[in-house]
Parts: sequence; structure tokens; C-alpha cells
Amino acid sequence: MTRPGRWPQQRRLVAHLREILRREFGCQDAWVIISSGRCRLEVRVDARRVTLLDDAEDAFWARFYEPVQRERLRLGERTLETEAWRRPTADLIAILTPYWADRMGPRPRPARAPRRDA
Repeated sequence: MTRPGRWPQQRRLVAHLREILRREFGCQDAWVIISSGRCRLEVRVDARRVTLLDDAEDAFWARFYEPVQRERLRLGERTLETEAWRRPTADLIAILTPYWADRMGPRPRPARAPRRDA
């Protein structure tokens, strides 16, 4: 079981990963399975179910977060605390790309909206 607060906003991160995998990689769906201290990121592409990433729970989540130091003032005393923040979208795409390339081949180009002439 994940320690509370260790990896904040996991559900939002999973939804964000799903949206990135749909938009940037063209998969139909994506989800994370947590079982027995391990996590798997699976996707559905062309009616195939593919495991992109399978790792121990802490190692799995750690790649999607970055440590950030925040200074806090409590009762007149300044303290530095390290927190885990979700990585920006561009970093998440860069992290997912090699796993996608290893299992699915080169990443498809995202669809672009047609240009309208004014």
C-alpha cells in the first residue's frame, strides 16, 4: 500500500497520463494497475492490451514526480521541506516516449486541426 502523502494526487496523475497517451500517442485508453507492491501502466491500442511499464510501486511513481524544496515559516522558524510534485506535461511525454517506442515502435505524430483560411 502506498504511504499517504508520499505520491500526492495520484488519481490526477493517472488521468493526466491517460490524456497524454490518448492525445500524443494515439492509444484508445490507459490505466494503472496497483497490485502486491507493483504498478503497471497498460494501454489499449487497436484492440490490443499492452503493458508499457511494470515496476515496483515506489520506483514506478518516482519517475513521474520531482522533488521540490519549499521553505516554510512555522512559529517564527524557517524550515526547508522536500515535497514530491508532478512533473510538467513535456517531461511526462519525454518519460513515456522510450517505453512506447520499445513496445509499440515510433511514436505517431499527434493529429493537428485543419487550418482555416480567413
